[in-house]
Amino acid sequence: MSRELAGDQLRFRTAGMDWPLHGLTMVGLPRLDDLQACVEAAVGDGVQGDLIEAGTWRGGAAILMRATLDSLGDDGRTVFVADSFQGFPEVDRHPRDGYDLGADLAACDFLAVPLEEVRDSFARFGLNRGVSFVPGFFEDTLPALGARSWSIVRLDGDTYDATRSSLEALYPGLSVGGYLIADDYLQIDPCRQAVDDFRRQHGITEPLVEVDWSCARWRRERGPATAERDGGAAPCSDGDTRSSPRAVARTPNRRVPAIEEVELRHELSELRGRLAAADAEIERLAGSPLSGPRAWLRRRLGLAPGGRA
Repeated sequence: MSRELAGDQLRFRTAGMDWPLHGLTMVGLPRLDDLQACVEAAVGDGVQGDLIEAGTWRGGAAILMRATLDSLGDDGRTVFVADSFQGFPEVDRHPRDGYDLGADLAACDFLAVPLEEVRDSFARFGLNRGVSFVPGFFEDTLPALGARSWSIVRLDGDTYDATRSSLEALYPGLSVGGYLIADDYLQIDPCRQAVDDFRRQHGITEPLVEVDWSCARWRRERGPATAERDGGAAPCSDGDTRSSPRAVARTPNRRVPAIEEVELRHELSELRGRLAAADAEIERLAGSPLSGPRAWLRRRLGLAPGGRA
């Protein structure tokens, strides 16, 4: 089944401001158009390196990158698709800590899209070749890619830790002329803080370009410093001694509900409660031939349930 969007729903979808029930991406058309333009510019300018998306959800943006390369006849690059493919990692949240974006995202099954589903989506578009999937949490998987060179690095990890880990592992390999795209820079404060901290620490002065209400990017103008290429980057935070992230326990092969489906379930639960109350009232009224007329007369006279009619 499919449906046509109209009005506010169409505007939200176009702008990338909703979570599609069936769509392959939630980033919206302006970010997709800009991503395609970045890929075309990198290929046209001969920028060396592969492409990577760290945080792919259903794979739509990475699918566009691979399709753009194919349309340009560039089959020498690989698109790396990095994601846990099981949602956000488990977060230890204590009442004194206050709001924690990571904890809320970890609890959202809608964001846990299995690797098989994403792989099948690439296959449906005939984009099986030139794609490498990197399953696992970024802190565990991305450092192994540190020796590679990149022409496009697209980050969509939302949280401070995911964004900073991705930058530490991938930015040293970004070629001059390559693009660093931060999907949530203008929307999510922890993501912006991670990017700003990294840029300040490493003296990155290339101007940030706003893509839309959420995304920003910059194009690398200077080569990486020796310390960066030799693994001299600083840790994500001072004194950070945390262990590797833990996966949230989820039911195996569980079908992930969409946000609209969750809302409908909530409404259905409320309707069932009201129906049960109505059934109980009907049974009570049916218990006595006079109880129905008496209840009606009490309501008409505005008497309390215990008053006499």
